[in-house]
Amino acid sequence: MLDEQDLLGPLLSKITCPHCWHVFQPADTLWISEHPDLLGDRLLGPHVPQRFLPNRFTLQGKALDSRGMPTSRLACPHCHLEIPRGIFHLRPVFFSLLGAPASGKSYFLTTMIWRLRKLLPEKFGLALTDLDAIHNHRLQEYENTLFLNRDGQTPVELPKTETTGDLYNLVMLGGAPVQYIKPFLFSIQPVGKHPRANLGLRGGRALVVYDNAGESFLPGADSARSPVTRHLALSAAWFFVFDPTQDLRFRREVSRISDDPQVRMDLDRPAREVPYRQDVILREAWERVLRHHEAPLRRGMPPLVVIVAKADCWGPLLPCWPLPEPYRMTAKGVAGVSIERIVEVSSAVRSLMEQYVPEIVAAAETLSRDVIYIPVSATGCSPETNERGEIIGFLPSKIQPIWVETPILYTLVRWMPGLVGRLVGSTSRGAAG
Repeated sequence: MLDEQDLLGPLLSKITCPHCWHVFQPADTLWISEHPDLLGDRLLGPHVPQRFLPNRFTLQGKALDSRGMPTSRLACPHCHLEIPRGIFHLRPVFFSLLGAPASGKSYFLTTMIWRLRKLLPEKFGLALTDLDAIHNHRLQEYENTLFLNRDGQTPVELPKTETTGDLYNLVMLGGAPVQYIKPFLFSIQPVGKHPRANLGLRGGRALVVYDNAGESFLPGADSARSPVTRHLALSAAWFFVFDPTQDLRFRREVSRISDDPQVRMDLDRPAREVPYRQDVILREAWERVLRHHEAPLRRGMPPLVVIVAKADCWGPLLPCWPLPEPYRMTAKGVAGVSIERIVEVSSAVRSLMEQYVPEIVAAAETLSRDVIYIPVSATGCSPETNERGEIIGFLPSKIQPIWVETPILYTLVRWMPGLVGRLVGSTSRGAAG
């Protein structure tokens, strides 16, 4: 978690609230009272500290509330929700994670972040840290469940992402409750051998990631009182998690080469995994962008990263399996990413999908002109079953994610130049891009 003294560089000229996406000037920022008697906010309820526009400050730049207590906590002037200070100093980049219910979005996000926390500083001279531990608490719990579990021999499952509850903030706007999804907030900054390490946070970015329940993307789920997917219109890229095991055609083919209980044709699907038409999810996302995006033309749509999940069971259908490393070290002491290698794998995945699920390819390439298909496995292993053949979770000791870091590495190279370098043939442009 970042402290005030660690935040280098000037304030951004405009701030985008990661909760309600309101854009405002720094001077309009609300501050959060610290005195215990100053409770009650008109938008957030009677038990929440009051928000206020300050007119008194300490020499250290902290605002003084009406009882004279200093505070450094900040809030959005529109929704009144708290915003980490890093958002005021680091240019944000938004990513939306979408997919059908039970497609494995939370597993993918958890294993991707866990992998990047180690890989980025070790290979790329980048530090990925929580911009605010409170906002990322749920994800930290998921990481603990999968990777820091004392009992590696007992199956575990991540809870299903719900459409209501503590994963969302409730704000009273216009006299009616409005539900906003809680984002995950990270900072990514050059460190160590990175050529921009001397810039510190000034050379970094804020990553804002949204993980909705799959049901949020079903037709009719987005409304003025529950605008939980409006972030689609702001996102630099969309990560669409496609689950091949939810498609009967794909599952039938994979069952010939895999005993994974997720694809076995002789087992009943659990009731909570009733398959949805996954192309409908993409088309619904398209409809929402038409309603909320400032430039609703196909060439203006965000790039689309189709994350083809559970590759540990279907990956052997690819000619390039096992998957090659998408990066390698360079003479500069930091790794570079092989976009060409990722594109080659993408082409093989696309061919496979065109054979078994052509409507997914058609929907993706209608939605965006910039589409990449990336195979991943969040767990790298099959789930465990009980004596009745029902899936009961994954053994933490067996979890070995495959290619989960690749979507973010690809995105960093393509749309955030300067953070991660791109390999060109046998040479590298280096991290300075």
